[in-house]
Formats: sequence, C-alpha cells, structure tokens
Amino acid sequence: MCRIGTHMRLGDLWAKHGSGTLQPDSAETKELFIFGVTDDSRDVRYGYLFCALPGVKENGLAFCSQAAAKGAQAIAVPEGTLDEAVGLNEYEREKIVVLRVRDIRAFYARLAADFHPGRPGMIAAVTGTNGKTSTVCFLRDLWGEDGRSAVSLGTLGLQARDKRHSNLEAGLTTYDAKTLHIMLGELERRHGITHLAMEASSHALDQQRLAGVTFDAAGFTNLTQDHLDYHETMEAYFQAKVTLFDERLRTDGVAVINISDTYGVQVASAMTARGTTVISYGDASDNADLVVRERIPHVQGQTLKVSVFGIPYEVDAPVAGSFQAENILCALGLAIGTNVPVDRAIAGISCLAPVSGRLELAAVLANGAAVYVDYAHTPDALDNVLRSLRPHVGTNGRLHALFGCGGDRDTKKRPIMGRIAEELADCVWVTDDNPRTEDPDMIRREILSGATRATNAGSRPEALELALSKLRSGDVLVVAGKGHEDYQVVLQRDLSGQPILDSRGRPTTKKIAFSDPNVIREIIAAL
Repeated sequence: MCRIGTHMRLGDLWAKHGSGTLQPDSAETKELFIFGVTDDSRDVRYGYLFCALPGVKENGLAFCSQAAAKGAQAIAVPEGTLDEAVGLNEYEREKIVVLRVRDIRAFYARLAADFHPGRPGMIAAVTGTNGKTSTVCFLRDLWGEDGRSAVSLGTLGLQARDKRHSNLEAGLTTYDAKTLHIMLGELERRHGITHLAMEASSHALDQQRLAGVTFDAAGFTNLTQDHLDYHETMEAYFQAKVTLFDERLRTDGVAVINISDTYGVQVASAMTARGTTVISYGDASDNADLVVRERIPHVQGQTLKVSVFGIPYEVDAPVAGSFQAENILCALGLAIGTNVPVDRAIAGISCLAPVSGRLELAAVLANGAAVYVDYAHTPDALDNVLRSLRPHVGTNGRLHALFGCGGDRDTKKRPIMGRIAEELADCVWVTDDNPRTEDPDMIRREILSGATRATNAGSRPEALELALSKLRSGDVLVVAGKGHEDYQVVLQRDLSGQPILDSRGRPTTKKIAFSDPNVIREIIAAL
C-alpha cells in the first residue's frame, strides 16, 4: 500500500477493504490521496474520507453535504444508496468520489485501523450478558501479577490495577472504531502496554465496531435476556455475540467458554470444529476444564476449591458471590490461555482487586447489617446476585433487594425482575434506575406487576433511606442496577416543568450526580 505519513491512495484502500462500487471508477480516482477517515462530519478535514454510517438515532446520509462542504475527498455510503439520498450538488458530484459499500460499518472500522495503527501485543475480549466488566478486571490483575503491563477497557473506562486512567465512565461498553484504534496505538507506543483485556458488547459486534481488531483470546460468560429492544430476538442477540468468535478471534487463538450455559455449548462446539483451542469452565457435571468444586463464603470474600484440568487447588478470593467465582474461572482460563503458568494464575486470584459496583461492600451498619452495591440490571444478573448473597445473611436475618429498571430500554424484563426479586429476597424495594424520558412511577408499576408483595419505595434517595432504616442485625441489603455509576439519567425539563425537546421534537435527557455508595454512607451517618 502506498503510504506517505498518514496519506493513503484511495485505490489501495479500496483494493484492500472495498466491496461495492466507486463513482467515478477510474484510474485517476484511484490515485487520489486520502488524508484521514471519520464517521463524524464535524471532524472532516481537507482530503478526508467520510463514512455515512446508519445509526440507531441518526443516519450519516443526512450529513454528507456537510462533509462535502468541509473538504471531504470521498464519501462512503451503504450499497444501494441513491444519488438523491447522498445529497451532493452537481459540482460536488464532479469532485467527490462516492463509494457504495456492501458492509460500510466494517469498512469504516478497518480504515480506522489503517489510519491509526498499533496495538498491544496481546488483546483478549470478553462477551456475554453478565460478567464482562468483572472478568476483564480480573484478567488484567492476573496478567499484572505475572509481571505483564496490563490494562482493562470497558464500562469502567480505562483502568490499570490500582489506577484509573479515565475519570469518566465510558458512554459505551465498547468504543467507536476510530476512538478504539487511536487508544490501541497510544497504549502501545506511549504507555508500553503489552496486554489489554476489553469488553465486547453485542451492539459493538453487531455494528462492526471491532472489525479492525483481531483478538488473541476471547471469553464467553453467558447469554440471558437483555437488549431485546435492539436485537428483538434472543437468536439475533446470540448471533451478534458469536461474531466475536467466528470473525474476530484468531483461528489459532484461545476461546474460554462457559459450558454451563446452553449458548456457550454451541460456541464451544463451533470453535472446536474450526480448530480453535477451547478452555471450558462450568459446573462439575459439565466435565469442564475449570470447575469450582466448593465455595466457602466469609466476611472478606470466599475460599474457592477449584479443579484446573483435573488438578485440585484452594485459594482465597477477596470478592464475594458465586457468579464472581464463575467470572474468576473465565479470567483464569484466559490467563492460562495467554501463557500465564497455571500455578502463578491460581496464586494471582488471592490478589484480585474488588471491582467497582460489582458486589461491592458499600457499608456495614452498627448492628452488623451489610449493604452491597451491584450493577445487576438484567433478570439473570439480579437472580445471580440475590442467590450469591443469600449465604451471607445471618441467622434470623433477611435479604433485602432494592432496584429499578432503566427507561427507554427493554420493557419486557420489568415484571420478570419483579418476580425474581420477590421469589429470592425477603423484602423488595422498587425504585428508580435511570428513568430517562419515561415516567419513573410508570416504570415502577410495571415492575410491581410481577411482584405483588414488593413496596413501591419512590425515588432512589427515598427508597434507600426507607430500606436502610428497616435493616436489622444479620440483614443484607442488595442495592442493584447502577453499581459504579455516579449519576442518574433523567428527563430534562424547563423552568415551567415541561420537557425540553431537541430539533426533531424528541425529549432530551441530562445526568444528575448520584452515587449509590456515597448516598448510602451519607444516610447511615445520619441514622
């Protein structure tokens, strides 16, 4: 490929990544230099290639004329797009090359990788409905204990073991393609990072944001109901997850799969068939490579008796919960699969750092009642966290669950989560999560339709104050749904109380400061 600094010939880019048509398709066209690529028309500079990506809320086609005005040399649009939809005037059509691309999202991600090269030598990705954040943090720590320069990237942002390298929560679990590749290159070149553990969301996989990355190892935690507002069916949701293994994982890489999950069994079978090494984990009955034989809960976490390829080990893990034990197994498999010796990986488990908002012990009241904060916001996650903490409830103690459901998201799970909470907890307090543009009380009522004995506890501050006031000796309160988040997303209103609308007449939202652990501690201090 002809490359001068960051300039690339359009013909070379098209030969490497293109699938579709060029307009005009000529030798002169292919000699044009492209100086950069973006999917944001506001970032277009002279000689850039603008990719008009279809979005959930916006369509990039609406910004082609703006990109042209800012100096775009070429514009990529989805295959089949009519000239009228591109919106260029007659003069612009003479000057600007239009690329009609079969898979424009993947095309953009691969271009981003070309214009922003470099990456840590070892990259592992974890996908699944629940457990991604904990698993990548645990893997980062296991690599670190083995002397590797490692960071994790995902919902909690960019983190080393004892340091946050971003003070902002990630807006997305997995970043957009260009941001991701800029970060990968900088991590390698400027910061000497050799190992990266990152989350791979179903949205990112479906939208091909990771199409420019080849992974050395990949983990699958589980698949349960979530994001059906986007994927619509569980099969479509599953197929998005499978993309990580079928398309992004090196054939000679390592797949670490939870075979206690029925979807995981399918992934493991597919990987075995294509010749990829599989390390399985799960229940003893599954004949998995990695198994927790016994879990002994205690105040500071749990003692795990595990079997690793048939050999027994015992180790103290400084994190609570059966599902965290599963996440540790996934991280353990990924560490072993990326050349950490088994004995060192096992020893590293005792040094794992607690993960923010993942079964985080937020406070212990004077009477001994414990309060945990967790990110559980799906039916399966709520089920897991309540079952995991039941053994920590004292004699004659009660298990309390306080949670809500996000607005403008999957509504089907609301009554399901209400039913699960009522079945597994002794006291259920239904409150707000991130209501966004929906009526908070209506969301609570939808949850309560599946939980006849639960209490509509009002807003989150009110609910926390009420639930904390009811805790007795031996009780455990799980505050679920928001975990590490230090804000709530609410409807934005004007001074008269009316919703503020955007240019298209849609209600807007804003973030307000709200941290479950901080509010919990403030309330307890005032009791």
